[in-house]
Amino acid sequence: MKPVRVAVVGLGAVAQSVHLPVVQRNRADVDLVALAEVSPSRRAVIGSRYGVPDSGWFATAHDLATAMEQGRISVDAAVIATPGNHAEEALALIRAGARVLAEKPLAHSFLEVDELAAGLTQLGRDPHEWLRVGYMKEHDPAVAAARDLLATTVPREVSVEVLHPADATQLRFAQLEPPVVDVKRKLTDRAEHRLQHSISAAVGSVDTTWRKLYSSVVLGSIIHDIALARHLDLALVDVSHAMHLATPFPGSVIAAGFTAERVPFNIAWHFIKDYPEYREKFTIHHERGSVELEFTTPYILNSPTILRSRSSGEDLHGTQRPSARFPSAECATVWPQEEAFERQFRSLVAMTRDRFSAGSSIDAARNDLVSAQTLWRGCAVGAGIALDPACEVANRRQWGATPDGEEDSTA
Repeated sequence: MKPVRVAVVGLGAVAQSVHLPVVQRNRADVDLVALAEVSPSRRAVIGSRYGVPDSGWFATAHDLATAMEQGRISVDAAVIATPGNHAEEALALIRAGARVLAEKPLAHSFLEVDELAAGLTQLGRDPHEWLRVGYMKEHDPAVAAARDLLATTVPREVSVEVLHPADATQLRFAQLEPPVVDVKRKLTDRAEHRLQHSISAAVGSVDTTWRKLYSSVVLGSIIHDIALARHLDLALVDVSHAMHLATPFPGSVIAAGFTAERVPFNIAWHFIKDYPEYREKFTIHHERGSVELEFTTPYILNSPTILRSRSSGEDLHGTQRPSARFPSAECATVWPQEEAFERQFRSLVAMTRDRFSAGSSIDAARNDLVSAQTLWRGCAVGAGIALDPACEVANRRQWGATPDGEEDSTA
């Protein structure tokens, strides 16, 4: 079987620490044939390091897509890891013939999601067969085990806690390439204009702090927990109370809301610059106990996820019945040898061979954007921010954000 020809678009922190090492570890099945990066110096360094000839070096995803369409290079699968939104890049690469894994967020606005969906429809390409969103937790075996456990329970509460240190602390181990200074201004200006246009469509003409709260905090970090909740059939659909505490920015996000089944949903997200290490806990309390997932920093490959389950009487697996002397069952399981990013990448490779497994595509990204905008809107309304009546968060019922047509409590 011929190796799958792979491209990596965007050579920043997540590509250097995760995606490129994962591609390298799978070189028996794939060939890294193309890199796209706006910095010529970084492009050359990474290209030489990974053995990609300069005929496979491109500045942008659109340059790569053009080369594919002209027959100058063949790419079967592309990983998009550029900053910001990815819908436009994904469509260009899919149009050129590549299956795509796009890092989160896929888009900042429903406007972008609609344009991508319309483009794929015009091409006659099923999103599930051509596009995945980079929610690596969906591929974590601990998450799969938690999903199985929860299938036999009645949830009582969802609780999310994230303690987020500075990125430099999380990435110190990775020995990243230094910041670049050789990027053409027109490329960065175009990307920034596109990003700000999308943010404005979503949240309107609020000030810089609130725009960054949406793009960098909610869609840059909390979106992972939003997506995980949806994957576990516990999507956040309503926010009854939310606040943003920004001293200094990005500060904290505290929120309380509900799933579609009116299960309480609580979020506590804190940026603590000097916190010793990244910490993320996702807990579901149910009528017989609790299921808890504990994640470490996402940038360290094969760092173990811990799954803890606690129940009374017969355990959730039905394989152990504690005695009267020991009336509860508790266990903690880790999969340190399993890497969610790698399983996600292998799923992308399988797509090029017409083998499709479950995973998030356009519909999932749209649902997550509903939850993200609901959360941001709760923070803004709680702070007395006047919403632009033309923006998406002020018209969110058209996106199906409120359960059963109910009026939202943050209105």
